[in-house]
Amino acid sequence: MKTLITRTLTGIAYLSILALAFFVSKYVLVVVFSVFLAISVFEYIKLAEKFPKSKNSMQRVMQRQILPIVWIIFPIILLEYWCIILNATNIMVALFVILCMNDTMAYIFGSLLGKHKMAPNISPKKSWEGFFGGLICTIAATYFIIHLSYFQNDVFTNSYLWMGFAFVVIIAGTFGDFAESKLKRFAQQKDSGTILPGHGGILDRLDSMLFAVPAGVVYWGVVGI
Repeated sequence: MKTLITRTLTGIAYLSILALAFFVSKYVLVVVFSVFLAISVFEYIKLAEKFPKSKNSMQRVMQRQILPIVWIIFPIILLEYWCIILNATNIMVALFVILCMNDTMAYIFGSLLGKHKMAPNISPKKSWEGFFGGLICTIAATYFIIHLSYFQNDVFTNSYLWMGFAFVVIIAGTFGDFAESKLKRFAQQKDSGTILPGHGGILDRLDSMLFAVPAGVVYWGVVGI
């Protein structure tokens, strides 16, 4: 219970910072994400220092240079591009709401009902019960949330498109969770950092987003928006 309370309070503080930045200015929001980017890269560098030493020079380059660019820097810059150039802040807000809601519901369902592990060798705490509980509740909630006036405009009015978006974001975000968990196991570390009590580091909080943002961009491109 104490862990759940700590995790919840940290999540509220994290979302409050994002919400405040958004309502002040989208440029302030970009600055916040740039700070998150810097911290995430720093956390990854510290994590990479714990990787088993490799004699393969190409593997070292992949681990220490190419991977952080592709996995961390590119998605966050893409998110900032989404916000500033495309002016699609409604999609960005929806993406974060979906991920946070899914994370919370998956944690609750997994804690109460979780018996069947998804990938015990990578992420022992993730269960199929938590995954489907989070998925179903979040997609259902998305149907109602998009009827709020903020998320509606002349283009994004189709409830099923938003539900499809939620599905794609959750699936991609889950793979993002597993990817970071695999890296942490490779480095034999529990968390990427300690800046967020109950969550770990900024990278632990953004791991699902790093896969969800590119997937979201592809999704809206495919459906023709």
